[in-house]
Amino acid sequence: MWEPKESEGGDAFGAYPWRYKLADYGTRQFSQLYFVRIPNAEGGWDDFAEVQCAPYSGILHHNSVIVRFTNRTLYMADFWELANRFLDDNHFSFKGITRIDICADFNDFHCIAPIALIDGFAAKKYRHIGRGVGALYFNHGVVNKEYGVRYNGLSFGTHSSDCRVYLYNKSFELLTQGDKPWIKDLWKTAGLDLLHVWRLEVSIKSKACTFKDRSTGNTIVLDKNRAEDGSELAKIYHTFVKKLFSFVPNRKGITNITHEWQKNGLHLFEGAPAYDRACIRNVSPGNRMEKILIKSLYQMSDLYRGGEIKDAQLRAQEFAFELANSCELNEWMANKVNKWEKPIHK
Repeated sequence: MWEPKESEGGDAFGAYPWRYKLADYGTRQFSQLYFVRIPNAEGGWDDFAEVQCAPYSGILHHNSVIVRFTNRTLYMADFWELANRFLDDNHFSFKGITRIDICADFNDFHCIAPIALIDGFAAKKYRHIGRGVGALYFNHGVVNKEYGVRYNGLSFGTHSSDCRVYLYNKSFELLTQGDKPWIKDLWKTAGLDLLHVWRLEVSIKSKACTFKDRSTGNTIVLDKNRAEDGSELAKIYHTFVKKLFSFVPNRKGITNITHEWQKNGLHLFEGAPAYDRACIRNVSPGNRMEKILIKSLYQMSDLYRGGEIKDAQLRAQEFAFELANSCELNEWMANKVNKWEKPIHK
């Protein structure tokens, strides 16, 4: 039964007519799950949020709750006003973000069509900057009497990663998995072609919500205040896109992917401001073991004989540059690489 939730003093929380329903089940971490609804303009009720409370584990504070806003709620023009009112009415104090998904919807990137980028990446025409697990998504069948594969998505990272980026055909998803008119209403307002809308989405978990900006040395925290600020949220979004979803035209002989990006990189969102993100690590960067590993990788083909080892030289050197970058040893490597004596073959 949907009903107002009363405070300990017996009065209904807040002036806004929230309606609550306690589920017959809990979640993995919390024993109680509430569904929350709000009135709509048609005189009915819309789903607004889910609230998990009463944690099983003593590791969490007994008053800890997790609030997850529904998809439709996030597209409301007054979302933040309602969200803040809901938190205040229920006497919730914001502690942190467990996960936030930020996305942009468009028909084309600044310099390339989304399908051309995916096709080119699959054909090794374009090279992704960075390593890790990714996935290509497609549908296949007979079209115009010819069998073929049509890609409709590309992702880097996994669902368990601290951050993940996913490009996909949003129009196709709404067509095949269920329509969401509130999304299409925004597309119409923005003047998009509703039949060919693509979405590039960044999913950021709590561990990745804090990072360092290399250009200033400041620590950036993605909290509620930054999430409420549209320009700051956009800057956070483009920071992760630049870090996780950057490409260069592929060619033989690339030894420094950073320099290659500066010369020939595909600028998907031209002129978008972004932080120069660096992960904050629990260990101090630049220890002796990492320096030894970087040098060994860079000199691998000089040290060992064999055709296969020689073929792996460029990949090893590229990884050495990437490792130096992740450990903030760029300047150290730049100063050392031309001074290292060439090792004797083993």
